[in-house]
Amino acid sequence: MKTLFNIVGPSFIILMMACQQPITPVKEKPVQIDTMQLIALPAQAAEKIASNEVSVVSRDSTTYVRFGDCYFSLDWITPDQRRNDFERHPDTIFLSLAPKHSIEGQMLAITTGEAEKMKVWQRYETSIRIGQQLIKNWKHFQSNWEQLRPEASNFFICRKYTSAQTALFPDASIEDLQQHVKKHYGKELYHAVTNLETIPRAVISTYYLKFNGTLRNSPTKINKLLIIDVTP
Repeated sequence: MKTLFNIVGPSFIILMMACQQPITPVKEKPVQIDTMQLIALPAQAAEKIASNEVSVVSRDSTTYVRFGDCYFSLDWITPDQRRNDFERHPDTIFLSLAPKHSIEGQMLAITTGEAEKMKVWQRYETSIRIGQQLIKNWKHFQSNWEQLRPEASNFFICRKYTSAQTALFPDASIEDLQQHVKKHYGKELYHAVTNLETIPRAVISTYYLKFNGTLRNSPTKINKLLIIDVTP
């Protein structure tokens, strides 16, 4: 009498035993996230533009301003659409700072393509504020330009100012301020200023950032001025 072994043969028995063995799952390799993708410039800003043209885009709280192969990024600023004219005046860019924010102490990152030898300067301007109203068409104090030293390659820290520096303001009388407000502002603000006995403490109303550099293997110069208005 033939046995099952003799009928099906040894190969079939070995195959059946293999099928009954538990299959050990293959451990998946962890996926590594490319962090450069998380901090990359928004796609629309990566488009090639002429060296004298400007492109401004925002992502989350960060705004990227690009000119040619060079762009910088800073937080809590937005372009002033009413004052900017990138076609006629591409070298001056007007921006507004979000309320209760400052550029002081912020990391200013500059990415350069063909641009090189980039240098950055910063200055500030003070104005008188009455309540939430900045008197920006009157007298001002402007600080000297101060060059920012890179913390690392193309990374700068915006300068911080002391309370004494932010309070600097030209000599003026309360009577001059009252007459100016009466002429250029409404009755409510004029009524508020008539109750003042001294000039209010000045505050920073505008920050300025200036960029200078050159294009590699080219005599073309890069000169950009950023005017950042503070929102009360």
